[in-house]
Amino acid sequence: MINGGYESKVNLMIKYALLFLFIFNISNLTGQEKPNVLMIVLDDLNDYVGVLDGHPQAKTPNIDRLAKEGILFTNAHANVPVCQPSRASFMTGISPLRSRMWGFSNWLKNDLLAQATTLPEFFTANGYVSMQSGKVFHSPKKGAWSLMGIKKDYGPIAFNGKKSVPHPSSPKGMRELGALDATFFSLADIPEVSSSDDAPGAKGWYNGSWGGKPFRYVNDTDRDLMTDEKSTIWTKKQLEKLEKENASDPFFMAIGLHRPHTPLVVPQKYFDMFPLKKIQTSQIKEEDYADTFLENNNLKKGGMSRGRKAYIGLVEGYESKELALKKYTQAYLASVAFADDRVGELLEALENSKFANNTIVILFSDHGYNLGEKKYLWKYNLWEETTRVPLIIKAPKYSANAGNKVNHPVSLLDIYPTILTLTGNNVSNLILNEKNQLDGFSLEPFLKNPKTKSWDGPDAALTVIASWRSQLPERQHLSVRGKRYRYIKYANGNEELYDHKKDPHEWYNLSSSAEHNTVKQKLSSILNQQLKIVK
Repeated sequence: MINGGYESKVNLMIKYALLFLFIFNISNLTGQEKPNVLMIVLDDLNDYVGVLDGHPQAKTPNIDRLAKEGILFTNAHANVPVCQPSRASFMTGISPLRSRMWGFSNWLKNDLLAQATTLPEFFTANGYVSMQSGKVFHSPKKGAWSLMGIKKDYGPIAFNGKKSVPHPSSPKGMRELGALDATFFSLADIPEVSSSDDAPGAKGWYNGSWGGKPFRYVNDTDRDLMTDEKSTIWTKKQLEKLEKENASDPFFMAIGLHRPHTPLVVPQKYFDMFPLKKIQTSQIKEEDYADTFLENNNLKKGGMSRGRKAYIGLVEGYESKELALKKYTQAYLASVAFADDRVGELLEALENSKFANNTIVILFSDHGYNLGEKKYLWKYNLWEETTRVPLIIKAPKYSANAGNKVNHPVSLLDIYPTILTLTGNNVSNLILNEKNQLDGFSLEPFLKNPKTKSWDGPDAALTVIASWRSQLPERQHLSVRGKRYRYIKYANGNEELYDHKKDPHEWYNLSSSAEHNTVKQKLSSILNQQLKIVK
């Protein structure tokens, strides 16, 4: 007993000594003690990721590799499934129910959000160098970052000599959606826009927001670089510069990748990875939309929702619905593969630097996307394909748990507090108008123990979209996604309930089923509790 106790103490001392040496070596190698943060934000990426099994043909080896090196959250959801309010929410940590920012207006004009301390501002104030490239905020906040990289640009896009327009091959029924959402073609399909009464026309690709500046394309290897490619090169240069200067200040670096946001335009080689004849479209049940209520509720001035317009415009533009969905799915898968290559370049740049062992990597998407399910082709709804997002966190100090998965429901509101606690900051110290600014909860307990039941956050993830009828949070269209069920409540009282264990595609609305009343009441209670918290 005496010898056993002595040996246990010795083993414990050795363990702590090795841990000390590990930490010492990292800080000595990088010249700093605080961990760096690399945040990779994708745009419109749903579960078409290998490790999420969203589509059998998805090719995302780099994201999949990161999932094996970190913790994958398989039940993560956007709080608002469209770019502007989603990014405003996770970059401030403020729930859309509290800010009432759930629509398309500029977040900087929201009184509460404009006063908030954003992620880069917090880190700059705490001794970090904050760097950004690509699309992170939807509308950039002036002075928020220490260093700005490549500007946001969705192109290349077709051009009529005066402005961006849909590609000439775009289905006529989709063209009213604008240049971005109506375009899903390879770079090799060079547009030639004819002249019209109000524009001279133009041939070739153009950048999306740089005043009609041409985008040169001869072939995949002889062309201008796209924004996402420029951002990865910029990132590599910044890491090399920091290493060369032997910088002692830690960095918070956020890289926003545009794809797979529309236009779904990427080099031909990515289209070649997904031969059209072999494309598998989403698993769709005919008339699945019949027991749903979005079309009845989410209309500003009558008519059809944007997602339904896009779907009808797409399928009417081709000789068959199957061909139409194959064309669009091919372009989306190609865009996902293109984005994954950029993720690989970012990870490689970090791994080849001296910062590799002292940098937290967090990767996620701002929201998902529907590709034909429920006759819907877009985002901004409360169904699984649009609310669910990939979320991976790789934290060096929790490397022992690498490769684990967490299926507890979480949301993008949890990003801000998670990054704070992982970098040694107290989330309760961030105050706004005499209240804690952050409405989310740190995910660090799941990194410590992926199976933990000791988490302070809710048992369901909240998503909201506007009803356009009221500014009251309870009068919006709301959804909560638990471990097994999704519950949706529209502003007029219509409900949807889906059992993901038996119905992963959300084909059967169980809201009127008496045997599910208890489940519905429980999720409704969680929803009401979240409404109370933010008041």
